[in-house]
Formats: sequence, C-alpha cells, structure tokens
Amino acid sequence: MLKTRLLSALALLPLPILALYFGSPWFELFAALLLATMGWEWEKMVLGRFTVCGMAMAVVGICSVYMLDLMPEAALVLPLVATIALYVVVRGQGTSHPLLYAFGMLYTAYPMMAITYLLAQGGFPLAIWLFALVWAMDTGAYVFGKTIGGPKLCPKISPKKTWAGLIGGMATAALWGYACSVYLKEDAFTIVVATALLAAVSQGGDLLESAVKRYLGVKDSSDLIPGHGGVFDRLDALLAVAPVVVLLFHFIGYRY
Repeated sequence: MLKTRLLSALALLPLPILALYFGSPWFELFAALLLATMGWEWEKMVLGRFTVCGMAMAVVGICSVYMLDLMPEAALVLPLVATIALYVVVRGQGTSHPLLYAFGMLYTAYPMMAITYLLAQGGFPLAIWLFALVWAMDTGAYVFGKTIGGPKLCPKISPKKTWAGLIGGMATAALWGYACSVYLKEDAFTIVVATALLAAVSQGGDLLESAVKRYLGVKDSSDLIPGHGGVFDRLDALLAVAPVVVLLFHFIGYRY
C-alpha cells in the first residue's frame, strides 16, 4: 500500500506544480478538471450516482474561477446563489441529504477560487507555500503518528489520527515556514507561526471530509488515485485552508 501511495504521489505531483508555475490559463484549466472530478465524486458519495445537478455543480465552480478576474463580485455571488437554487431543486425532488448535497457547491467552488486568487496576486511563491504547507502537514502527521502513536485526535471521526501526528505535522509545516522566511528574508516568527497554525486548519479540513464520509458510510471519495482514494481525499485539507489564507491576509492587510 505504501509503495502504491508513493508511486501515485510521484506520478501526480508534477501536475499541480507545473500548473502553479505556468499560471493562467493553465492553472484555470487544471482547476476546471479538478472541479469536474470533484462534482462527480460528490454525487457519487452523497447520491451514489451522477446527474445533471452534479454537472451544474462543476460548471458553476468552473465559471466562478474564470469570472474571478473580470467580474469578481459576480464570481463571489454565483456559487452562493447556485447553492440555494440547487438545494431547492434537490429537496423538491426528494433527494437524500439535500442540504449536504447543496453544500458541495460551496465546498468546491470557493476554495478553488481562493487558490486562483492567491496565485494571481502572489504568483508561484505564494501558491507553492500554500500547497507545500499542506503537504508538509500531511507528511509530518503520517510519520509522527506512525512512529509515536499515542492518544487519538478524534477517534469517532478518524480513528488513525493522533495528537502526536497533529503536533508533528505542525512542526514539519513550521520548518517549511522557516525555510520560506529565510529564502524571502522576511520575519521568521510570523511566517513560522502562521504556517504552523494554518497547517492545523488543513488538518481540520481532513477531519471534515472524514466526518462527511463516515456520515455517508463511504471509505473514499472515489478510487481514481491508487493508494489515495479520490481527488477529494487528496484536496480536503487544501479546500479548508485556502479560503482561510485569503481571509487572513485581507484581515491583517498583508500585501502579496
């Protein structure tokens, strides 16, 4: 299993890095692919089938990403309006879990918009800092959790996660933050603390998706990625942390 996970990760890792490096329009195309896949996975998890509503979910997310630069206000409002409309439609059809189903629109569109925005504002350095802090958190949590074990973090939602994994992942992310501060010649304390705390937020995103899957009685969002599950299983942490980064930067008045 570990060998399969590593091979899949090595095969797929260049895709987001290249998309981030070359930026627009390549990242938007990559985001469209992810949104379409997540729309399919969300319906597969919640309904067990793919319908026109699932395609609409993906289309709204894709349109919002592409509209963000030209019509930012409309792009921000579109997913919210579409979520309400989707909820009304699926509830009227007697669809199972209508509120959770409609939430999928917000769960996918706004995070991908946040990543697109950060890439447009801060370029590759800011985007790779964000992606790598999630990767550092995942790697550190896996290594420290496996090595140390100990008390469980949230056994009812994710039995394998431990407090040692959380702390170890945050420490690993903090090291990444320190490396970035040295390279950028910025204040190390601020970047290290922010990176570590945001890594904890990313772990919360992982737990959120685990809670959804446990509620729905599914193991993985799909089986598209050998050893990893689906796209949601790989992006759950990023989906949570990206909007928080945008809000945090605007709150503190950070200039990209």
